[in-house]
Amino acid sequence: MSIISKFILKENNGVKYYTIPAFTVTGLVKHGFSTRIGGNSEKPFDTLNLGFHTGDNVELVKENRKRFSQAIGISLDNIVAAGQIHGDKIYQAGIEDRGKGALDQETVIKDTDALITNKPGVALIAFYADCVPIMYLDPVQKVIAIAHAGWKGTILKIGRKTVGKMQEIYNCLSENILAAICPSIGPCHYEVDTSVINQVKNSFKQWDKILKIKDKNKAQLDLWEANRLQLMEEGVPEENITVAEICTYCHPELLYSYRYSNGRTGRLAGLIMLKEE
Repeated sequence: MSIISKFILKENNGVKYYTIPAFTVTGLVKHGFSTRIGGNSEKPFDTLNLGFHTGDNVELVKENRKRFSQAIGISLDNIVAAGQIHGDKIYQAGIEDRGKGALDQETVIKDTDALITNKPGVALIAFYADCVPIMYLDPVQKVIAIAHAGWKGTILKIGRKTVGKMQEIYNCLSENILAAICPSIGPCHYEVDTSVINQVKNSFKQWDKILKIKDKNKAQLDLWEANRLQLMEEGVPEENITVAEICTYCHPELLYSYRYSNGRTGRLAGLIMLKEE
C-alpha cells in the first residue's frame, strides 16, 4: 500500500472536510471531501447538507455549498455537477460547463456519474451518502476526474471505465494516475441480498475477495475492495490508490449515511479542481 495512505481531516471557518495527502503533495489541485459539519441545515440534514434532492430547504443547501467551496478555496462559479443515476456515463467537462448544477438541480450534466477534465479552473463535484466516491489525478498529463460508484456503478465498472476515458481522451498512462476511494459505507455494514450477490459474482472473477457470504441469501459486500481491484485491473498501481477506510455508517456524527438514517439524510460531496496558473 502507499506510504501516503490516509485521508486528513481539516477545518476551515468551522467547515470540516477531508483531504488526500497523495493529491496535496503534487501542488496541482484544490480538493476536499465534505463532512456534515459546518453548515446551517436543520435535522435530519444537520448541518452541511450539499444535496438539493434530499427534501432540505434549497436556500440552506445553496449556502452550505458556498461554505464548503469557500473552505477549499474554490469559487461556486467554477463548479460542474452531474445528475447521478447509478449508471456508467462519463462526461468531459470544459470551461463552458462551469456553473452547471452549482446552485440548482435543473442545469446539472444529466444522467452522468463521472466527470473528467484537463481544464484548470473547472471544478468537478459529485454527491454521496454511502456510495463510493472515487477521485482521480494524473499529475503528468494534468487531468482530474471524479466518479460515483454505488453497487450498481461498481458492477458497471465505472471506476475502471473512468481510467479508460482518461486514457482515451487525454492520453493518460494508467501507471501515472493517482486514485482515492473516499469515505463511504464499509464492508462492516453493507449487507446485500441474493440479487446483488449474483450480479457481483457475474461481474468479478475475484468475487470471493469482495463478498463475505453469511448464508445462502445474505452477504457483506466490500465496495472499497471491489473498486480498488478494478482500478488495478486497469493498470493503476496499488501504491497509487489511497483508500480512506472510513465507513459512513460507523460515523453518523461526522458523515451522512443513507442506510443508517433509513433514507432521510443529507449528502456529502467530493470536489476537485486543477489550479489556475
